[in-house]
Amino acid sequence: MLSIYVNLIIFLIVSSFFVLFLSQKKKFFLDIKDKQHKKFVTKTKNYSIGGIILLIFFIYFHFFIEKLQNTHILFFGLIFLVGFFSDLKLLDDPKKRFLIQVILLFTFIYLVDLKIPLTEITFIDHYLKNIYFNKFFTIFCLMIFINGSNFIDGLNTLLIGHNFLICLFLVLFFEPILPNILIIKCLLLALLVILIFNFFGTIILGDSGSYLLSFFMGIYLINFSNSTNSISPFFIILLLWYPCFELLFSMIRRLFFKQKMYEPDTNHLHQILFKFFTKKIKNQNNNHLTVSMLINGYFFLILFVSINIDTYLKVSHILLTILMNLAIYILCYFLFKKALRY
Repeated sequence: MLSIYVNLIIFLIVSSFFVLFLSQKKKFFLDIKDKQHKKFVTKTKNYSIGGIILLIFFIYFHFFIEKLQNTHILFFGLIFLVGFFSDLKLLDDPKKRFLIQVILLFTFIYLVDLKIPLTEITFIDHYLKNIYFNKFFTIFCLMIFINGSNFIDGLNTLLIGHNFLICLFLVLFFEPILPNILIIKCLLLALLVILIFNFFGTIILGDSGSYLLSFFMGIYLINFSNSTNSISPFFIILLLWYPCFELLFSMIRRLFFKQKMYEPDTNHLHQILFKFFTKKIKNQNNNHLTVSMLINGYFFLILFVSINIDTYLKVSHILLTILMNLAIYILCYFLFKKALRY
């Protein structure tokens, strides 16, 4: 078993350096700072090849470690391509990307019969038992998570670190009941390799990487919730609430201020925190890491405390924890937004 992990790490490191070398040599996949939300985040050269490395990982795992369902591999590739063409500015219209994502998710969910599990809350389960509502709601949840993950990918180590912590948390506390535990352990290593490159700002996930990673994590966690009665589906929400709420809160904010829903801006919480700490930390990369560590540190602390009070077994505790997180998010948003004015 150890040789599997060693061979995987060597393969991923060599692949990462090779793809990075080609990108630098031929100036492929250079992240162009052509939009406001990209210019303010970083001025350094980085390459949107994290998605390529993740796709290489899934293909390697499929052929050399453990065979995955062909349907999954196919849709990993298709979701990756949507982000890949977005990174290349060949699919720059967010409305078109949204439509393609919906079509792909609808087809995938239909083919594999993916659905949100029942929650044991009567009025919610009344709707979830309706197959059409369940399919629609599953698509909605995945769309929110995929695009919310893309929202938070603006700071080095934030999205990668967030998913790394989710995988680490699952392995530490749920290993006996995890379906296909091997892929999560291997993904941990893949994310660690990318995280090291991302730590220095050399490699970023890009749209292709954030779409692929969040698509996999979303369907894996839904399947995990369906495979056991030991946890509530609301515990999955506790794992995924942050990127989802970044998107939902942004949508509400834009509706309130009558702004275009699809236009990127620099008013998300992680960006506001970045601006705030820019006043105190002049080194841009250190600023990235400070904000990412604060957000991910809080996230892991909440999960660690929750698991030690058996939150995952008690719906009331889970819902209270989620509501507390949302309240803290909103409070921090307005406090730091106000602080930037002075």
